[in-house]
Amino acid sequence: MTENQRYWIGLIASLVIGYLGWQSHSYRMPLVYDAMISRSVPLAMAWALVLTVCLWRYKKRALWLLLGAPMALYWPIWLLFNHFPPCYYLHNCV
Repeated sequence: MTENQRYWIGLIASLVIGYLGWQSHSYRMPLVYDAMISRSVPLAMAWALVLTVCLWRYKKRALWLLLGAPMALYWPIWLLFNHFPPCYYLHNCV
């Protein structure tokens, strides 16, 4: 496998992980906070790991992997700014 093929695998993995993190719990409304924590946060960490490995290996070329950042980091950043609603702690979010 050539370096070019490995790079494309990393780019595709970045986009797939980002998409899965973005769609991980959006199939249900209202928001399911347990799914947000158990799915989108680990996927964001996996995306960051792929980005770090590719940045170390491919240097400037790996900056294209940042295309997956908005999708992978949307729900963790949303959670950071909006916090949990009071109903989450009472376990009665409807």
